[in-house]
Amino acid sequence: MYNPAAAGMAKDNMVGLSYRSQWGSFPGNPRTYMLYGDFSLQKMKAGIGAYIYRDETGPTSRTGIQLAYSYHIRTGEKSRLGVGLELRALQFAIDKGKLSDALGSNDPILGGKDKKLGIDAGAGVYWTNDKLSVGAAVSQLIQSKLKLADVPNATEGAKLYRHYNIMASYKIQTGDDIFIIPNAMFRAIEHAPSEFDLGAKLDYQDKIWWALNWRVKQFWSIQAGFKLFQRVRLAYSYDYYETPISYFAGGSGAHEIGLQFGFKKK
Repeated sequence: MYNPAAAGMAKDNMVGLSYRSQWGSFPGNPRTYMLYGDFSLQKMKAGIGAYIYRDETGPTSRTGIQLAYSYHIRTGEKSRLGVGLELRALQFAIDKGKLSDALGSNDPILGGKDKKLGIDAGAGVYWTNDKLSVGAAVSQLIQSKLKLADVPNATEGAKLYRHYNIMASYKIQTGDDIFIIPNAMFRAIEHAPSEFDLGAKLDYQDKIWWALNWRVKQFWSIQAGFKLFQRVRLAYSYDYYETPISYFAGGSGAHEIGLQFGFKKK
């Protein structure tokens, strides 16, 4: 989802859906619904990926779709390089009825638009030899405008800022059908602090897995999953947020549950 060049590289055709609820103790807490898929087109030496999502946070919501295409180049007996492009559409909306009591009648947002559509694109590269995987990508290249209202004396208009992502992972075999996969990701966004994700996944026969991730100075994430009926995967994760969110009342973490259906026979 972060790198279009990775589309189809896993050669594990599948579709999935997930639901995430964050900071449940806050009214209007963030919730995300997502449907996604990843497919390998081996005869075309390519892969495609897509996802549809909806984010809801209080009076605001985002509904989007992303389509990715990756062309695969063999660079060795087991290694491949993916070069990918993505196209995305995003509709940002605001429910003015939920804001009228909190904002003054002269607030510009109440006289502006209640939704805005943005079209954007991204690109990336991804290399793997089925053990080591590394990639880099940039999304929201066009930086589409999302202006809802004219704000007097504003020096910066709302837009989709570029996201720069660098990721890497390495698959280490530690026993019969047991693998440990350390991973890392770095993200840079204009006008926002950089983000560092570090983690490790323990996988047994691709049937049961556990993972621990840490986003520096933000949260810890614990994940677990298992396979059912050879093709169905069920996963759950819990995020524990560090300061300042953890100072508030209970329910300050995030719960996410996901379901995947694979089309490739093992």
